[in-house]
Amino acid sequence: MKLVSVIARTKPLCFDLAGNLLLSKSHRVYIKTVSGKLSFLFGFKESKLNKLLSFFPLWFRMKRLGVMAAISSGDDFFFTHGRKIYRYNMEHRLLSEELVFTQGRGPLKFCEVKGIPGFSDSICFGEYFGNHERKSIKIFQRKIDGAWLSPFKFENGEINHVHALIPDVTNECIWILTGDFEHSAAIYQARNDFQDVELILGGEQKFRSCVAFPVSNGILYATDTQMENNSIRLLTQKQGQWVSEKLFDINGSCIYGCEIKDFYIFSTSTEPSEKRKGFLRKLFDNKPASGILENKSDILSVRKSDFDFKLVASVNKDVWPYRLFQFGTIMFPSNSDNSNRLYAYNVGSKSNDLSTECYDLSE
Repeated sequence: MKLVSVIARTKPLCFDLAGNLLLSKSHRVYIKTVSGKLSFLFGFKESKLNKLLSFFPLWFRMKRLGVMAAISSGDDFFFTHGRKIYRYNMEHRLLSEELVFTQGRGPLKFCEVKGIPGFSDSICFGEYFGNHERKSIKIFQRKIDGAWLSPFKFENGEINHVHALIPDVTNECIWILTGDFEHSAAIYQARNDFQDVELILGGEQKFRSCVAFPVSNGILYATDTQMENNSIRLLTQKQGQWVSEKLFDINGSCIYGCEIKDFYIFSTSTEPSEKRKGFLRKLFDNKPASGILENKSDILSVRKSDFDFKLVASVNKDVWPYRLFQFGTIMFPSNSDNSNRLYAYNVGSKSNDLSTECYDLSE
């Protein structure tokens, strides 16, 4: 497992069907071919001020500029940028606006549903914004004909938001990971195009998750909490009861992950405590919460064949406040090119901040 290269001030987004990587630099999107050629695709509209100041990393982080979530689906690519969802069609080189968010900046991540019995092939996501009042939260689904609809919503008082939807062909379901506090930290299972949604486990921080991977009889997932120690866990059914078993302790909350050829990948984040009182104290807080053991972000691998667990790399958090200039974290493309190359994007790090580190995990 070695660091191969660094792509400065560039974020990996997703792969196309041919294994080419889409990346973003500020508001501009490029494609990097398998042979290494980098070509400009398109740019999002951005104010002159943000275009100018986006060259300054702290401004870029404070304003939450650039592309957030992204996913590929055939010749179509979906992006969140500036509180909107855009679709880019590669064949026609056409960028179009699809949805505008009235709350928040869009989903933490997209989900492509394909070939799951009982579900329409589609692009899905769950609403993601602070929502301390636990107002109703919708799941959105884009059908093949391009229509967006909401097949399901959590009622008032149920959850804060949706972290992720995990498509599971083997178990013929979609897992819904929700947060954040008390009963809102939960894992649900959806069937029949979200007509049947069942609570599997909830009410404890060990059921609060953003990253999960389907396995033969359940999911492998990591916890995402700043309140207590975090872990990678295995959720399976034993004697008719769902059981969450701890496999590995990890340094901090896990918000991002990805799957490559032979490994499940998790990254840990550094974030502040919710216990700080006062707006300014919270805004300028640069001390990690109790659930963050060290003020750094780790990349962790779990080998698919035997669940062998390894630390791939660590990056230390910089000194800047978490809420004002973003958590320290490591992001990944939303899908894989079916190799053991890993593209990891650092945010809030002392080294290679807002840049992509490329690792070779071949053994």
